[in-house]
Amino acid sequence: MGQKRDLKLIVFSAVFLLFIAGCDGGEAPTGAPTTPFLGGTGGLEISFLEGSPPTEVTDGDTFDFQAVVKLKNNGEYDLQKDRVNVSLIGFSPADFGVIAADEKLLVGENPEDNPAPRQRDSEGNIIEPVETFVTFPSEITNFNFKGDLAGNTVFIFRADVCYKYETIAVSEVCVLENMIDVADGAICNPSEAKSIFSSGSPIKVDGFRQSVVGKDKVQFSFDIAHSGTGNIFVEEFDRSDCPKNPSERRKKEGKVNVTIKTGLPVVSAGVAALNCAGLKDSTAASVSTGAVTLVNGKRTVTCTQTLASSRSDFKRPVDINVIFNYLSSADKEVLVKHLVD
Repeated sequence: MGQKRDLKLIVFSAVFLLFIAGCDGGEAPTGAPTTPFLGGTGGLEISFLEGSPPTEVTDGDTFDFQAVVKLKNNGEYDLQKDRVNVSLIGFSPADFGVIAADEKLLVGENPEDNPAPRQRDSEGNIIEPVETFVTFPSEITNFNFKGDLAGNTVFIFRADVCYKYETIAVSEVCVLENMIDVADGAICNPSEAKSIFSSGSPIKVDGFRQSVVGKDKVQFSFDIAHSGTGNIFVEEFDRSDCPKNPSERRKKEGKVNVTIKTGLPVVSAGVAALNCAGLKDSTAASVSTGAVTLVNGKRTVTCTQTLASSRSDFKRPVDINVIFNYLSSADKEVLVKHLVD
């Protein structure tokens, strides 16, 4: 009995000591996020509202219905509704009672509300996006198959959605007073891969690498990769434009606009401190911007940063923005059933 009592005492003492150690260890973690983005490959999720259009309708001007497109922003860009253009295609509007003068109402419609992004508050709580809708037809009578079919026929209702989107990515560069002979215990390493955080979007920025190419010069590179299933087009004039014309499509498809900002001081007047291959450089600040073409859904961007000869040791954020237009779609089959007289 004495041994059992001693064993219980030992176990109790151990648990009590762990409790005390936990109390002495300071405040427990709050769960607040330590990274800027949720990440992921989401953009607009596109679908049709259940029953709109119905799976089955009948011919002979006997079945009124609408098509309601449902949009959900699973990325992290704060998308505005006037930058979202939804078109309903795949069928002849005249077959479903839409006269020629009203066909324009099936093209380039905006959602009812801004498609708010997926978000995370300061304590790490995820705020899921709220769905928004586009209803077709919007200002005319409902769809209704007017003619008489020879037999049951399947029609396709496709929602084509073109929208402007943006990826924001953040990494850092390491700057030392002596970039060649790095001192022991230096605050950072100027020749290594760096962590990079990319916001949720069909376009992701990753693989940030830095190297030293001179006593006052560093080089860094990163990868831009398409992770979604839609089509990318270069964004111009702050509008959504996903061209269907073959020649225009060839000019704009697969391209994105990229802006890189290091915020490092200009070395001398009229000389760009930041030079990125294939992009335009600014002599007013360490900024480089321009359009790049993705090859097989990927592109590596390489930049060279000239540093002031007189400097201290520090780390500095690098901001990367990728802006593009994106085309995605959703299909719904509608069976038009022939009514026998």
